[in-house]
Amino acid sequence: MGYPPNTPWPQDPGQNPQQPAGPPYGPPAGPAPGFGPGQGQGPGFGPGPGPGPGQGPPWSAGGPPPSRGKGPALLIALLGGVLVLGLVVVVGVVFLTRDGGDGGTGGGSGPSGPDVQLKAGQIAGGAEARPGPDGSLTMARPGVQRPVVDVYEDFACPHCGAFDRMHDPMLKQLAVEGRAKIVFRPVVIFGAGTEPARGNSLRAAAALRCVGDGGRWLYYQDAVYSHQPADVTSAGYKIDDLISYGAPYGLTGDDFKKCVTSQQYAGRVAAVSQGYIAAGLQGTPAVKIDGRTVSSTDTASADALRRAIEAAR
Repeated sequence: MGYPPNTPWPQDPGQNPQQPAGPPYGPPAGPAPGFGPGQGQGPGFGPGPGPGPGQGPPWSAGGPPPSRGKGPALLIALLGGVLVLGLVVVVGVVFLTRDGGDGGTGGGSGPSGPDVQLKAGQIAGGAEARPGPDGSLTMARPGVQRPVVDVYEDFACPHCGAFDRMHDPMLKQLAVEGRAKIVFRPVVIFGAGTEPARGNSLRAAAALRCVGDGGRWLYYQDAVYSHQPADVTSAGYKIDDLISYGAPYGLTGDDFKKCVTSQQYAGRVAAVSQGYIAAGLQGTPAVKIDGRTVSSTDTASADALRRAIEAAR
């Protein structure tokens, strides 16, 4: 997530030429304030009065190749690097294909078509990336119940992009290690009168919900962040672009394209987002550990956030 794409284990360019490799990444120069309720640009920019409705590695049930059938396992090598906590991690990750296609459809129906079928992507070590019906995605090894780390991010929030670049590899590493349950919660924090930011955010989050496969969900989230508009006054995330982001990961089917084009999930994204705000979410990015909102001190670095998560074990 973020730019450069922030997966802890980018695709080795020599293994699948169709899958773009993630360039090196690292934390920004320093922590940035978040976006919160209110009007205007900069910190304190958030939901405002408005209709409320309302990362990562290729851990896929379908994998990045555009094949619709079952495919071979993919071996992804972790870039050797020092996470901010000073730990050098080199991991080999094997992705298992459970089901192909672009998420499929089935069960219930949305405003303009059948609901996207949700499928867990299996990760090396037995961990899973499991999409939820509320648009979230949970990364954890089976049996890991806590600590639960909820991450609230808005795709149009520049500070969320900075947060993502700083923390994404560490959070996913904890999930793979079985040391935490990480829950990514896309949210539209911008209110009415904050265009183009609100529209950018809503289109991107609605498009992500068109991806039912857990592994491709993570890939697509990374792609969205890598194309984040420069600031809250810049237009971005056009429909054609949102469709194109999925192509390298096999999201090329008509169902996916129709879902994105019609913004099938925009209303639900807005409703879920409004629910988060009504429950007390004041801005993004925001992190909760077992329901407790962490302080800015705990998110100042990946090392600090990891310590806060480990302390909750």
